[in-house]
Amino acid sequence: MRIGLIGTGTVGGGVIQILESKIPLYREKLGLDLELACICARTEEELAPFKSKGYKTSVDAMAMIADPSIDVLVELAGGYDMPRKWITAALEHKKHVVTANKAMLAKYGHELFPLAEKNGCHILFEAAVGGGIPIIRSIQEGFVGNEVEHLSCIINGTCNYILSRMGESGLSFDAALKEAQEKGYAERNPTFDIEGTDSAHKTALLASLCSGKYVDFEKIHVTGVSHITAEDIVNAKELGYKIKLLGIYAKGPDGSVDARVHPSFVPNEHLLANVDGVLNAVYLQCDNLGPTLQTGAGAGRLPTASAVVADLVSLARSTDTGKRKAIPMGWFNKENAAKLVPIEDTYSRYYLRFTTRDACGVLASITGIFSENGISIESIIQKGVNDPGKVSIIVVSERTKESKILSALNSIDALSSVAEKSQMIRFLK
Repeated sequence: MRIGLIGTGTVGGGVIQILESKIPLYREKLGLDLELACICARTEEELAPFKSKGYKTSVDAMAMIADPSIDVLVELAGGYDMPRKWITAALEHKKHVVTANKAMLAKYGHELFPLAEKNGCHILFEAAVGGGIPIIRSIQEGFVGNEVEHLSCIINGTCNYILSRMGESGLSFDAALKEAQEKGYAERNPTFDIEGTDSAHKTALLASLCSGKYVDFEKIHVTGVSHITAEDIVNAKELGYKIKLLGIYAKGPDGSVDARVHPSFVPNEHLLANVDGVLNAVYLQCDNLGPTLQTGAGAGRLPTASAVVADLVSLARSTDTGKRKAIPMGWFNKENAAKLVPIEDTYSRYYLRFTTRDACGVLASITGIFSENGISIESIIQKGVNDPGKVSIIVVSERTKESKILSALNSIDALSSVAEKSQMIRFLK
């Protein structure tokens, strides 16, 4: 199987490194003949180290794709439009594709997967979600005897590191973010991660796989972590919880899909609670298997590259026998769109924090608004804050519909006694 690779950055370089060490082993142990036939990058300067090793190189991706001797395209350049163009061309030339590009797949998968099926090709994307965690293959093959009823995932290492450090050392969000940037865990512009966009891409792909419906990442509810404070972290700890940014999928009783991304209070005894630092994890509840957790490095040069190489080996075994067909992904199209549950129609328990004037009647006003909206209160805690004349009121609601919570918060925020916009975080359960 002759491989054409686009992208020599962090992951691309890792793939080349692994293939250099493992190809002889694959030939000896598995009977697979893999060859890195061409490496493509934007400039000759980027290609120079590989050309010096004797690799065939190119700065013309389309010419490499059109080469009839290339069997599979590995796209590791990132971005949206050029990878879409390259992958489309590869599929039209009836070449298989391996990619780690979750953003591009989330945006254009609805046209690429049907094209792959039409041309009898594979698109493999294990490295697109969860780095080295084999969650895609698990859902497609390992759990084929199950229906995934619920999925919760910590799928962004940047956010998990920030929240973990806030919990461990009492850092503010800004201080934890700065530390993550200094250690290379966060980009200089971290918006894509901390506002939940990266997690939304991955959650949409997982929700599509689990439901068999097209889940549009642009239509799912997304809330990031930039509004989480050290006070919220402390309050969560006192209540027996940790705050994690979760991607969530659940199947509704009418076949609808509940897919969303937001911070959640995770109970300390839950399997996800102790997944800290830059680790990723996917927790699944299946009808026959029950609960299971997969965890591991969600990013990084070699963990992500190992997932790409695993896809290549799987592909080589499939094409070598000529018997295994590509897993049908034609359902990943807009004509088979999932009916998404609006966030307002979801149910949860809620952590609510209000900063108010320290005055008589304030608490009564807040609880009165909850009563008017039909919301039962599980507990109330009042704390002092480092601002004379103000207090922090923490309310934990019983399980209720989100539309009721949003209505109550609008009324509470309008009170003259409320000094800051209220904080709301959902409980996982």
